[in-house]
Amino acid sequence: MLQEAGSPCQMANSTKAAPRRRGAALKNRKYGKPPVHEVIVSVHFQRALDEKRLLALRERLAASFSKIDAQNLTQVQMGMDPTGQAFQGAVSQFAGWLARDEGWVLQAGASELTLHLVRPGAWPSGEYAGWSVIYERFLKLHASLADVYGPLEPKRAGLRYLNRIAIPQGEPVAKWLTFPWAESDLLRDLYTFNVRLTWARAGDADDLSATIGLAKITILDPVFAANNEGVLLDIDVFNLWIPKAPLYEQLPDWFQRAHKIENQLFESLITQPLRERFEEQE
Repeated sequence: MLQEAGSPCQMANSTKAAPRRRGAALKNRKYGKPPVHEVIVSVHFQRALDEKRLLALRERLAASFSKIDAQNLTQVQMGMDPTGQAFQGAVSQFAGWLARDEGWVLQAGASELTLHLVRPGAWPSGEYAGWSVIYERFLKLHASLADVYGPLEPKRAGLRYLNRIAIPQGEPVAKWLTFPWAESDLLRDLYTFNVRLTWARAGDADDLSATIGLAKITILDPVFAANNEGVLLDIDVFNLWIPKAPLYEQLPDWFQRAHKIENQLFESLITQPLRERFEEQE
């Protein structure tokens, strides 16, 4: 799976009302230099397609993607024969399709669909299409595959943003990013944490949860690396409980709501100095 995606606002205090006010005020803000590296829209299903139907998808996907490759799952088997001699072997099984088209990547498996938009360049500097373009691409995919994947019943939907952020060397991360340790009006019921925090509820609905991750990463672009350190802000909005998963026909509305929450989270996690960096125009 392709990895890394996200969004920076200053949390001056820990009062519960602050995140909501900030999110409401800044949710439609557009940045000249957004830090988004990758956006991932995924749906996992409760049942799986048989191999015949999965193989037949290639022709349909070819209408929207310029390159399509088969994905195979290889299982390594190790054991001992009756004479006591150890042996090992490998069994390969068709697992689905990997479709590509100018930054778009679709993984179509027996029980999951994952659409990636990967921004050009090693660091977020190329053109970013934006959510409206991503959502439009998802809508077309959702409609064209409804007869195939709709009957499988979703068990988990997820919208994930991987943001690569450059902050000046030697400066504390806290000057540029905040982390939501305390419960707020936007995030409730801390579910688990270990460098990454998972919240059972994001916003007012119980079918939206969120995991927020923060990690130091290497800046591969020498221009950005000269005076900066890399930070990955990973925001993943999903449904934590399977019974709360949206129906297939409800996915478009669910992803719109998930994107709204992701936007609010991004704004609540960045500070004003970082926001000003993102607001600069090319």
